[in-house]
Amino acid sequence: MEAVQETTEIQTDTMPEHEMEYVYKPTVPPERMAWGVLLISFALFCTLTVSAVLGVYFFLFESTASIPTTLRVSQGTVGITGSDLIEAVEREQEDLTSSVTSISTDSQSQATIQFWEHQTEDVVAPALIASATLQRNTFVTFNRATSPRFEWSTNPYTIELSKLTGQLEVLIVGAEATPFVFRIITEQGLVIHLNRNGRYSINATDDEVRLLNLEGEAVVFFADDVTNNRLVPESQEVIARLGNRTIEQDSQIQDVLTNSAFSVQPVIEDENENPIMPPGWGCRVQQNDLPRGTFTIEEFDGRQVVRLKRLDNATSNGEVGCVQPFGTDGLDVTGYASVKVVSTFLLHYQSLSKCGIAGSECPMMLLVTYDDDLGITRRWFRGFYYDELLSGEYPTRCSSCLQDHQSVNEKVWYTFESDNLFNLLDEERRPTRIRSVEFYASGHQFDTMVSEMMILVSPLDETIEATSN
Repeated sequence: MEAVQETTEIQTDTMPEHEMEYVYKPTVPPERMAWGVLLISFALFCTLTVSAVLGVYFFLFESTASIPTTLRVSQGTVGITGSDLIEAVEREQEDLTSSVTSISTDSQSQATIQFWEHQTEDVVAPALIASATLQRNTFVTFNRATSPRFEWSTNPYTIELSKLTGQLEVLIVGAEATPFVFRIITEQGLVIHLNRNGRYSINATDDEVRLLNLEGEAVVFFADDVTNNRLVPESQEVIARLGNRTIEQDSQIQDVLTNSAFSVQPVIEDENENPIMPPGWGCRVQQNDLPRGTFTIEEFDGRQVVRLKRLDNATSNGEVGCVQPFGTDGLDVTGYASVKVVSTFLLHYQSLSKCGIAGSECPMMLLVTYDDDLGITRRWFRGFYYDELLSGEYPTRCSSCLQDHQSVNEKVWYTFESDNLFNLLDEERRPTRIRSVEFYASGHQFDTMVSEMMILVSPLDETIEATSN
């Protein structure tokens, strides 16, 4: 018996390992492992649920869409730099996308960036939200233009331009119905916030930034010090000096015309609900023969404008214009340091080349009637046109004009700002009293839109500090 037992033990010890049976003894109890899998699954479920809810919430209430944006060249050519940092020259309309990084004008060009509402199926033309006009020698970076994706979102419409140098004219017409902010950051880090309908002018150099609030409200502050800020009320100008980092009120530049920015004026209607000219303005129509010209208040290209029109195959001279007089005594300008004429308009059509055979029939004419120091009544003209089919034959100025008429692009908004009339005119011809200001269209056939007509004057007062916000 002992020998048999010994043999069995030896066989057991020498059994191959792969023929041996193993019994698995878990280190974690099965019930605990089950609870772990259940808890992990529940945590993943909660994470996915919260993520889905937050994602839906963000998409419905926080997500944004790009605002349709176009660039229109008013005069000359502009440079457009894309994400590839290669600059292209543009002469006509350009749809701006996220790939566009900067826009620049030279000494002979002007361009307007326009921001539009999203077009819907039941609306023929989208509404204008705002526009920014780059005057000559201006550079700006296009950062973004976004709107809430859905109407129920409380996020604002946001337009942001940066690295501004030069002169920028801003018109805002779509800020009343929804939260809105137009942010402009200069090359030196000055931030300008515009959040109301209005008309603003910004001039940025290496040493200072000037903001003129013609109508609306603005806030100015330094990007790295938001406590150093100023509220700029309507009809005020501030100057930010970048060297000593101060923001002060400079001169009280004001527009002496009444209801001059037609785009931001409320519509006034007669008893038949027809729009009429705002108070202060009177319009006239005259022609040698039929057809008769017309003047109307209407919306065109997203703006409320005064439209001066005469078509119907007219072959004789006619004029349509609007004037604002300054009463029997006129406006005394002897206490001002500067007098400038500013107008924004669009030449939609003209049948004559240039300004006609005598140089006096421009589709857009500006006229300031004034008295000089001797009481002699004089007139200052400036004309604009786009058609030069017979440029070699027709003159570029009228017999009463002191300057050549100016060529601009067809069907594009153009903002004209004259030099100081005190510097343009000889000393003996300088104005002391302005009698009236007028804009009119002249020629055979024409179709002209006028968005604003201003006379900006700057007094001789000392610089005073702006009111702190």
